[in-house]
Amino acid sequence: MNKEVIDQNGHPNLLGRATRDKLKTPPYGEWFNKNYDSYAVDSVLADQLRPKLAGYRMLIFMGTWCGDSRREVPRFLKLMDCCGVDPSAIEIVTVSNTDSLYKQSPAHEERGYDIFRVPSIIILDKRREMGRIVESPVASLEKDLLAVLSGAPYAPHYQGGAFLASLLRKEKTATLQEQLPELIEKLRPLVSSPGELNSYARTLAASGQPQKAQFVKDLNARLYPGQ
Repeated sequence: MNKEVIDQNGHPNLLGRATRDKLKTPPYGEWFNKNYDSYAVDSVLADQLRPKLAGYRMLIFMGTWCGDSRREVPRFLKLMDCCGVDPSAIEIVTVSNTDSLYKQSPAHEERGYDIFRVPSIIILDKRREMGRIVESPVASLEKDLLAVLSGAPYAPHYQGGAFLASLLRKEKTATLQEQLPELIEKLRPLVSSPGELNSYARTLAASGQPQKAQFVKDLNARLYPGQ
């Protein structure tokens, strides 16, 4: 818990399970406390969320090196506080940005969750995923969470990577190679930029899946030739 490592530039980062108390202390507190205190929770939507959150668990994957995590995680925790969510229902896992452990933690709590962008805030009903907010909310934290808990249509950012992750769990890359033209056409409207699939490929490579990583890189090259 609260393991601290020093990156190649001499900056401290957390790696693995972490507590909010640790995030509130220097040097992490410099951004955590600022973003927590400055966030104005939508109290009307918080009132609607409060009864819906009962019984759910929140699993947060973040990087203390990541600007999006530094911004969104303190805001989300403030929203949870305003909704009266017990801190014990919220688990925080900090992941690495190094090539060998990219978007992973030492105990690999990320396995099975397809984490390739952080923060990823996952809402769980026991072990079943109800939905997630990826990197940043689509509308707002309150509106996105309300959509997830109400069963309303909701799609987080980076649908291309999520779609591919789902396919690669079910199919072998050789099978998908045979469906390449159709797959590219399905992916085209879902992928937002070359960086989306590059990030996913890097995650696959770091987790010891080089064949899948190369397949995703090749797909990305078809979608964005010359980049």
